[in-house]
Amino acid sequence: MPQQRLGRVQWGDLTFGPGTPYAVTAVEGLDDLPDIRGEDVERPGQHGDYTGPDFTGPRTVQLGLGLHAASPDELRALTLALRNATQPQRQPAPLQFLDQGTLVYAKVRRRSIPYDAEYLWRTGSAALELYCADPYLYGLEEQSASTTTYSPAAGRSYPLTYGFTSVTLNTNSDFETTLAPWVGNTATAARVSTQAHSGSWSMQVTPNGTSATPRSESEKFPVSAGTKYRAQGWLRCVSARTLGLNVNWYDAASVYMTTSFNSQPVAANTWTFFNGAFTPPAGAAFAQLAATVNGTPPATDLLFGDELAFQQDFPTGVRAYGSAGDTGRVTAVNAGASDAFPVLRLDGPVSDPAIEQVTTGGILTLDADLQAGEYLLIDTRSRAVLFMGSSPRRTWVRAGSSWPVLQPGPNELAYRGSALPGAPGQESLLTITWRDTSL
Repeated sequence: MPQQRLGRVQWGDLTFGPGTPYAVTAVEGLDDLPDIRGEDVERPGQHGDYTGPDFTGPRTVQLGLGLHAASPDELRALTLALRNATQPQRQPAPLQFLDQGTLVYAKVRRRSIPYDAEYLWRTGSAALELYCADPYLYGLEEQSASTTTYSPAAGRSYPLTYGFTSVTLNTNSDFETTLAPWVGNTATAARVSTQAHSGSWSMQVTPNGTSATPRSESEKFPVSAGTKYRAQGWLRCVSARTLGLNVNWYDAASVYMTTSFNSQPVAANTWTFFNGAFTPPAGAAFAQLAATVNGTPPATDLLFGDELAFQQDFPTGVRAYGSAGDTGRVTAVNAGASDAFPVLRLDGPVSDPAIEQVTTGGILTLDADLQAGEYLLIDTRSRAVLFMGSSPRRTWVRAGSSWPVLQPGPNELAYRGSALPGAPGQESLLTITWRDTSL
């Protein structure tokens, strides 16, 4: 919740404000509007000007600090720590106002730590002037949203055939309300809102870095021998690994029997759809769905799962239709009052990808082919286009393209692209990252 009190301020490894030996006594320039750089021209032979757009200059933030110590030696240590943390810089660093949810990117331009013998024993004062070439005020939390490329509905296939309908047996497969009853095994399972394939939530499994095949498992469900079941859903991992959406079988006493595997390799940070049909082995009375990382990955290799379903298939006697397709659209909400410049990541495989800012109508199109495992980073502020995050590919931007920005409020973006030959069924992913932005 927004609050008027300043609270804590973070600069590098130092924190100023409540609960620290550095009291913040004054702040100037944070909520002030920087100097305006107007593009006005005189009206020849008339009163007044022709006014053009207004732009702001850099922002200057001034902090007044009070140093409180228990002894002269401790006061000297606080002074030296502040001096060491405010050295000249090559590049701006984040100045974070933690309790106001705001940050600016700044460089120290002036520092004053006067020596006052009258207050030598326990207290001192300091003043900092920080220069922000980028005047924007950013939200502390970096937000992201993602979508796969647009895919049309498959429609009805001919000749007409009879199909199946499925009833999902496990509960809360999209994790929109709670993680239960999913539990981690040699891993930590958590419900997160940062990597959802659909909706707002997914499951995150964090390996412990020592045990093989870390996984998260659902509760057990009754099954019948000879009945057809299906396990399906979306999985992704931070690194390229072999993942599995497997089924564990248990007898009538809930004693483990065996596992039916549905595993495949996946590219790094790429949602992959798993879909397998299973029939319980003889003696099986219960089943359990398990999202698994094969091998012993480090704790940094997070596994994400969404729309994980264990289903029973029933013949319907109705005509079968193809998949409903995917709109390829995503909504990004900029809660600030100024345009935000997002960073876009495109993961292959895809040919000639295009990102449309539906809200304003602009389209950014790239004449490029990205193979599975390849990605492109696009910084819409600097207009850098980096293949695999490092190699410039600015020439891939098609002439006449428009660079998407996020206006205040909700922004709808659409992701388009063509499938690469030899990669049927593989989906490309667009990930948008931004911060709420104001002046």
